[in-house]
Amino acid sequence: MADAVAFPAPAPGVPVGLIDRHPPPLTTELLARYSGPCPRYTSYPTADRFRELRASDPGTQPWDALRSVKTLSLYVHIPFCRSLCYFCACNKIITNQYGLASSYLDHVLREAEWYRERVARAPVVQLHLGGGTPTFLNDGDLRRLMVGLGDVFDLPGGDQVEYSIEADPRVLDRETLDTLRALGFNRLSLGIQDFNPGVQRAINRICSPEQVGTLTEEARKRGFRSVSYDLIYGLPGQDVPSLEKTLDTVLDLAPDRIALYHYAHLPERFRAQRLINSDLMPSPSQKIAMQLAASRRLTDAGYLFLGMDHFARPDDALARAAAEGRLARNFQGYTLMPADALVGLGASAISYSRDGYWQNHHSNKAYAAAIHERGEAIFRGWQLSDDDRLRQWLIMELMCHLRVARSDIEARTGQRLESAFAAELARLQPMVADGLLVLNDRDLYVTERGRWFLRNAAAAFDTYLHQTDQPSRYSRVL
Repeated sequence: MADAVAFPAPAPGVPVGLIDRHPPPLTTELLARYSGPCPRYTSYPTADRFRELRASDPGTQPWDALRSVKTLSLYVHIPFCRSLCYFCACNKIITNQYGLASSYLDHVLREAEWYRERVARAPVVQLHLGGGTPTFLNDGDLRRLMVGLGDVFDLPGGDQVEYSIEADPRVLDRETLDTLRALGFNRLSLGIQDFNPGVQRAINRICSPEQVGTLTEEARKRGFRSVSYDLIYGLPGQDVPSLEKTLDTVLDLAPDRIALYHYAHLPERFRAQRLINSDLMPSPSQKIAMQLAASRRLTDAGYLFLGMDHFARPDDALARAAAEGRLARNFQGYTLMPADALVGLGASAISYSRDGYWQNHHSNKAYAAAIHERGEAIFRGWQLSDDDRLRQWLIMELMCHLRVARSDIEARTGQRLESAFAAELARLQPMVADGLLVLNDRDLYVTERGRWFLRNAAAAFDTYLHQTDQPSRYSRVL
């Protein structure tokens, strides 16, 4: 008989009709059927579709809409790391020369100045520092960054906003926690990946549970209201028993949120991954078994599965937002602080507004040269069409609220769902047959076990994905 995992009862407040009270089990066969490559849909269209775009181009541009926003998100990309993690596919720079980071910060703050006359003085409800390793910055430069951002943007602080930072527990100390909290940061994300020593050696990231436990405790003492851990399954040397042991350790530390990512081994694209011994890589069937075991372990421990890779304790704000239908999604994943627009600063950062997306140069050298020359580093983006906006809304409804109401489709298109999206519904029929989606006289909705396959459901509505002349490569769903 196939391995299977059942789901816990839904959180209070989840709309009736979206939950199967007795959902069929999730099986290895079902996971294998939908495990192929698929976009993650942190945007629509996805970033690989962006085209050349320059701030000097004539006509209206997506950033012009920033003048009328009422709320804002900020993202700052800090690409620096002290050592190389072999699994990593992020935009990063490995160095021990701190001067590179200090001069990079000069460019970021100059880029922020470019937005001074282009964005309304709207409160920043969400701020995220990502990388790389943002805590590569010393405490003085962390303060300099926040002061510089505050000179341009409205940073209200307090418990009504979410200011988060990604941190490497191997190089984060109590003094920096003090600095971050004083600067208004209230959410901390720790990159764990795995606690097994053999797996850690295989990916060149040695980190002890004691380090993580101490930081978690110290963060909570200082008033960080949410601590999340990033974990990965499918790493070299992993198997079900070793992953379950890591999860037991994680559960003892009781993070508020857990992101359990599938490792995409693409050494032909990412040079660092060529340092991994391919003989240690688990097979696809082993990875599916790990996913099932990990999901069972986390839900048995009381964590709620929010969809995609995300789990949260029932009392966490993200879980409450999901239960109340307030969940949103952006380039940082799921969030409870949706804003009218996002300004991304730094190399490779992506911004968006109601009119589209724009992205900075990927390499630090090209980014720095562009900032020096013209104060911004935009090199590609996308102007949203009316059809893009419709599909963007529909995909986010599925991924965040798990349903699309027929009445909303008719109000937006003037057509019934079957007329407006006939080809898309045909693509979804296998998911309906497998009990992952339900189409009734009111809604198209995702069932409880269908949460594992949100990317697949969203992909049916991606018009660019189904154009044969638009090839692209994506990570696997599982």
